[in-house]
Amino acid sequence: MNTKNWEDILTLLTMVILIDRRVYKEEVDTFVTAVYELNNAISPDIFFTESMAFEWFKANREQVKNKLIGKFADRNMKEVIIRLKSLKHKEAIIRAMTRIAHADEDYHNREHSVIKQAAYSWKLPYPS
Repeated sequence: MNTKNWEDILTLLTMVILIDRRVYKEEVDTFVTAVYELNNAISPDIFFTESMAFEWFKANREQVKNKLIGKFADRNMKEVIIRLKSLKHKEAIIRAMTRIAHADEDYHNREHSVIKQAAYSWKLPYPS
């Protein structure tokens, strides 16, 4: 696992938060926890704390949001998903995406769409 893979994972998880154009504290808190747990599970050799995950979200939020605006939004999302296709731990990423989407108890159709697109692209069952 390299840093570009982590950038893509963090971007994809952030897309789940931003895709419905609303940001809830519960989603961001779940993002932070999920990133920390993913790091420990799939690449413990890379030091990444919860506060680092939160800082990454704050620093990159606008950039990711801009990727989700306009006619290239779907393509931008697909490109991130495709770049992660060769990773071994895609199931864990899907679980993290689902946890984030459900964190605010408002499972928006656009969140559903991102997770479904990743699951189908990676040939994994879609978690409902």
